Amino acid sequence: MKQIICHLIAALLSACLFSSSALAGITITGTRIIYPAAEKEVTVRLNNRADRPALVQAWIDDGDAHQALDKIDVPFVLLPPVSRVEAHKGQTLRLIYTGHNQAATKESVFWLNVLDIPPTDKKLAGKNQLQMALRSRIKIFFRPGSLSEEGAKQAAAGLIWRKGSKSDRLTASNPSPYFVNVSRVTVDSLSGRQLTTQRGEMLAPGATQEFTLHGGALTQIKPDIHYQYLDDYGAARSVDSQLTQ
Repeated sequence: MKQIICHLIAALLSACLFSSSALAGITITGTRIIYPAAEKEVTVRLNNRADRPALVQAWIDDGDAHQALDKIDVPFVLLPPVSRVEAHKGQTLRLIYTGHNQAATKESVFWLNVLDIPPTDKKLAGKNQLQMALRSRIKIFFRPGSLSEEGAKQAAAGLIWRKGSKSDRLTASNPSPYFVNVSRVTVDSLSGRQLTTQRGEMLAPGATQEFTLHGGALTQIKPDIHYQYLDDYGAARSVDSQLTQ
């Protein structure tokens, strides 16, 4: 009986999560934010696609999604931190860099958080209600003045690929001062089988990241590496490279 109740609770929670996702109203325009150091501010547009108003809370963190808001220390001011967005209307968020010391020779990454808080249904006043606030997060890349969009493209095309620690893995090294988001990696075996990744990874400046490929071992593969990265606008770009011995 206890097991049946647990299954029913799990099913109910899954249904609630699915319904909430389907009814999510607040969307962020774009999938990432590039903040050039020379800009006084950068704006981000929110849109409410729902038929009801929403209370929106927004904040920026440095990567810890669970950190308390009063403990977060980032070099940005975000305005407005709380706003009401009417049905089918929008809201513009202003990101203002405060000039705190950031690395002048490489990019830094932060996260924009947007919490969509739905209103209470007055028709259900006095009854039990399950209210679910939905949070969206996208990356903010702070780019020093010495770096450029063209440099970011060159960095993404300049990854160094080697065989990894196991027979189904490759490693990519990023010698550049930019973050590179790799969304897909593909290699071909000598027998014609294609090996590919099932998840992407973000390489920090100067970092090395390992990728697991599915479809077979890398013992008999061609030296050609095909991968996709996400550019400043979130679009997938293809690169052909070579395996370094």
